[in-house]
Order: sequence, then C-alpha cells, then structure tokens
Amino acid sequence: MDNCGNQYDTQDTKNSGIAGIEMTSDEAKYACKREKKTNDNIMTTDVGTEVEIEKFGLDGDDGDDLLYGVEDIPPWYMCILLGFQHYLEMIGATVACPFILTPALCMEEDDPNKANIISTLVFMSGIITILQSTIGTRLPIVQGGSFSYLIPSLAIMNLPQWRCPPPEIMAGLNYEEKTELWQVRMREIQGAIIFAALFETIFALTGFIGFLCRFITPLTVAPAICMIGLSLFKNVTEQISKNAPVAISSF
Repeated sequence: MDNCGNQYDTQDTKNSGIAGIEMTSDEAKYACKREKKTNDNIMTTDVGTEVEIEKFGLDGDDGDDLLYGVEDIPPWYMCILLGFQHYLEMIGATVACPFILTPALCMEEDDPNKANIISTLVFMSGIITILQSTIGTRLPIVQGGSFSYLIPSLAIMNLPQWRCPPPEIMAGLNYEEKTELWQVRMREIQGAIIFAALFETIFALTGFIGFLCRFITPLTVAPAICMIGLSLFKNVTEQISKNAPVAISSF
C-alpha cells in the first residue's frame, strides 16, 4: 500500500472473521518494512473479501534457509558443482532409456550404434536444458529423455510387422542389413513421437492444458507414474538379470 496510515484489512482471530483495524504509527511502519522485503499475494475468499497473505518462506524473519533465489547467480565454482550434481542425478535415467528401447529395435548387445544413441540423447538433453534455463520456464532441472514415451514405443514395436526376426535370421544378416533393420524401426518411433508432440503443442497454445489442470491433481498424476513404472517392470528385470551386483548398487 502507498500510505501506511491507511486502514489494513487483516484477519480478526478473535472473531474468526474479517474486520477493518486502523493501525497505529508503529504498526504502519512495521507493515511498510515487511512490504518492502516481500511481495504479498492476494487471496480472494469465498465471500469476495481480499486479505493479504505472505509468500511461504520468503520473509527473513521466519528463519528461511534459502541460499539463492530465482534471480540470484551463485559463484562460478558453485555453479560447476551444482551442475555436476544435476548431471549425476540425470545420467542414470537418461542412459536407461536407450538400454530399454534398443532390444525392441532389434539392435544387438554389442552393436556400437548403441553408444551413438546414448551420446545423441545426452547431447540433446544438454541443448534442451540450456534453452529451457535461458529462454524457457527456467526450472532448476535437467531436461532428459521421458519414460512416458517408452510405453507407446514398446507397444509399437510389439506389432507383428515390427517384431524382430528369429535369431537364426539375424545371424545371417550383414552389418548394413542389421543397421537398416533397427533404423527403420527408429524412424517409425520418431514419426509417432513427432505426431504426438503436435498435439501437445496445440494443447499448450490453446490453453487446454490449463483447463485440464483443474481436474488433473496429484491424486491422478501419482497413479499414472506408478503405472509407467509397473509397465516397464518386465523390461527392467531383463536388464537387471544380466548383472545383478551392478543393478543392486544403483539403488
């Protein structure tokens, strides 16, 4: 407020209602100091009365332990350390996506192209993270591969026309034929993902996602994430069985 001597709408805890209380000069000065330290949100009650509420944890008097705000820039050495910490957190999930997907693409275990797929995914994750943290929403996260696309991708590869040939036929193929075998399947998945991304773009531009957020609560998101994990249980157990000690150490 511009004038600290004006009346402030506060909550009367004694009457459990909303009442106008004229502030003293000391109270007005204290309110002005608090107003300079943090921007208050405005909450509209059911009866249409506006009351001031403070942002959670932004007042220094509340013992906030936040070291850096959204607009703060840590020292360069701290940026390197925190960036490496993010890298260690995301590299496991990023590498797991190709390891789960490549068997469905009919790619052999010793195929060197598997390293190319992993390198491409890590490289693109870095590019998208830079764009997201500069001109995007600037969330403090690393953009990586999504497990949400693995389920429909594996479902496509389970169609009769995309199933892998028998081992005896695979053994008779040369390197170029094996490469074309998994690349044609990769192109099929890429086309499906691009087409699905068009719907996401349309939903975002039209604001339809904001409308859905009224009904999509954490109670619906959490079961969806659990179903994704359960759907990958078979594929993950096959990978774990190849080297149980390494799989156990990842926990």
